[in-house]
Amino acid sequence: MNLLIITQRVDRQDPILGFFHRWIEEFALHCKQITVIGQATGDYHFPPNVRILSLRKERGASKMSQIIRFLSLLWKHRRAYDAVFVHMTPIWVVIGWPLFPLLRKPVYLWYEIRRGGWVLRCALRHVRRVFSATAYGLPFPSPKNVVTGHGIDTRTFSPGLPAERDPHLLVTVGRLTRIKRHELFLQLLAALPPPYRLSIAGGVITAEDERYRTELEAFIAAHNLQDRTTITFLTHAELLPLLRRAGLYLHAGGGGLDKALLEAMACGCPVVSASEASCPFLPEECRATHENFGEKVRAMLDLLQGEKEALGKVLRQEVLAHHNLVRLVGRLVEEMRDDQRSTKHQ
Repeated sequence: MNLLIITQRVDRQDPILGFFHRWIEEFALHCKQITVIGQATGDYHFPPNVRILSLRKERGASKMSQIIRFLSLLWKHRRAYDAVFVHMTPIWVVIGWPLFPLLRKPVYLWYEIRRGGWVLRCALRHVRRVFSATAYGLPFPSPKNVVTGHGIDTRTFSPGLPAERDPHLLVTVGRLTRIKRHELFLQLLAALPPPYRLSIAGGVITAEDERYRTELEAFIAAHNLQDRTTITFLTHAELLPLLRRAGLYLHAGGGGLDKALLEAMACGCPVVSASEASCPFLPEECRATHENFGEKVRAMLDLLQGEKEALGKVLRQEVLAHHNLVRLVGRLVEEMRDDQRSTKHQ
């Protein structure tokens, strides 16, 4: 199968979307030819059967310019792909219509976020299937939804030596936005003794994010946590040593199943999560609510070292069994092939 992939950014150094570079690499192992259209591109390196095309957002291209180029690329490279896989951007499904049916190209969408309005609803009318990591991946039910598990690069995100772990280092990863509930972690840190520190690997994107960061920094200053808290935007590659060092990973965000949480689990790091999407996959001692979050964290911190190591192995096994990248991409490609075969026989 020759596949067209549409995504926001192709850049392995990108702090948020750098992980998708590995997804493309894995797709290239299953498909004869991969063509990728990214809104923006940066640092990448792929095998010869992968072609990268940019909508030139990294050069400052306007939205209208990106749309025109997108449609022209769909037409120009129409013989290079048999199907279309859109990653997390339903707007491109909408913009690409009605060109996709004119070219007789089936379209598939990956979506794993608990939000979505008219654009998502419109896109779902036009895709053959929408894939998500969990049943929480869509904000509303759809008969086209196929739950597949997530795609974590478990060969990269793997445990280090037990001695690397710092039992006093608390870590959370993700954009600084209110839905992530970082204030819970700072309140918790303020109640813990000085040896405990918090590393927030995340940054801001929108003006509202900037306001939220200002509020967090004000809390840090008011509670004298400057020497115990770091907020840093890390690249995807830089996360691995941090997750191998972390004594505990904190997670309280809403939305779909958080990829960063699963990466911590793949590294064998104990976690505490208050996410509705993640709790069904976690042992009882890792599940929390926003109300009892501090209590759950303290109980986790009190576990013996051997108990933490045993828990880390259980968490990694969950990711290996249900959320590893090799398994996911193989499943996605097979689902798309099966759908196209069944369509031909109708």
